Amino acid sequence: MTMHDTTLHEPDQALHIEDITVSYGATPALWDIDLNIPPGVMCAIVGPNGAGKSTLIKTALGLVRPVAGHVRFLGRPVAQMRGKIGYVPQRHSVDWDFPTTVRDVVEMGLYHQLGWMRRPGAHARKKALAALAELGMQDYADRQISQLSGGQQQRVFIARALVQDAPILILDEPMAGVDAATEAVIIALLQRLRDEGRTIIVVHHDLTTVQSYFDWLVMMNVRIIAQGPMSEVYTPENLRAAYGRQLAMIATPAEGRNM
Repeated sequence: MTMHDTTLHEPDQALHIEDITVSYGATPALWDIDLNIPPGVMCAIVGPNGAGKSTLIKTALGLVRPVAGHVRFLGRPVAQMRGKIGYVPQRHSVDWDFPTTVRDVVEMGLYHQLGWMRRPGAHARKKALAALAELGMQDYADRQISQLSGGQQQRVFIARALVQDAPILILDEPMAGVDAATEAVIIALLQRLRDEGRTIIVVHHDLTTVQSYFDWLVMMNVRIIAQGPMSEVYTPENLRAAYGRQLAMIATPAEGRNM
């Protein structure tokens, strides 16, 4: 059996990606990606449809195998970071008809601590209810997940990630298809977690809100167009490079939009 590589690589970066390329058949989904996201930021990943944003996240998490390159979270391979990364997938990728309660879904976030063979006890139930309360969902704990609205289901999956107490949270389009009230709750929670020192990485689709929600930006279109602090990366030149003709169909970002 091969020993784990214990050498830390770029340990000062929450997420370090080097020379990643992913292809579906002959078509590259990601091409020669180099990326660094520091700890303690709230980072948006933006780009047009088909830019590879979700593929980038899935590759970083080990769900998609790259042709080349490597990924490190806090200097370690993702296999050594289980339980330290909370992940919220796109809502449409989840089977919401699976017969389970809201609290059961949230408690699944604790399985890395409990082990799959142990039933959650009183402490786990308390943590799950506290996470639901953070998202205004504590009164729905015993309801079937299939009975909730889309926005409520999204809150539950964020609670499942929250209950892990992971230093890194990755969310794929968490605001897609949710109502304004849910979006406000999600953003307020994520910003508070950022302020407490966690790293928040979000695939985001709305350029009209990205400046007011996030402080770090990755702009991509199969390749990385630009990355860094929001004030440096969100420029007309980078937007044109990422979105091309689609930019004309995107609303001008609102200045100073407040939650």
